[in-house]
Amino acid sequence: MQVSRNASVVSPVPARIMTKEAMQKDFDYEMAQKIIKNLLDEGLISIDEYDRISALNAQKFSPFYADLMDI
Repeated sequence: MQVSRNASVVSPVPARIMTKEAMQKDFDYEMAQKIIKNLLDEGLISIDEYDRISALNAQKFSPFYADLMDI
């Protein structure tokens, strides 16, 4: 494998502004994720249910960093 110094790895991405609404959505998303993680850890939901609920949370709350999470 050859590594090139001139290879451009970064693709242009428009800047995003963190608003109060975006911060609230991120907070709400994180809280929802913690709740379902606790349910999973307690054995009250399956991993499949966790994954489905997590995807729904990402759609509903649209976390700011969703692009990084490949949602």
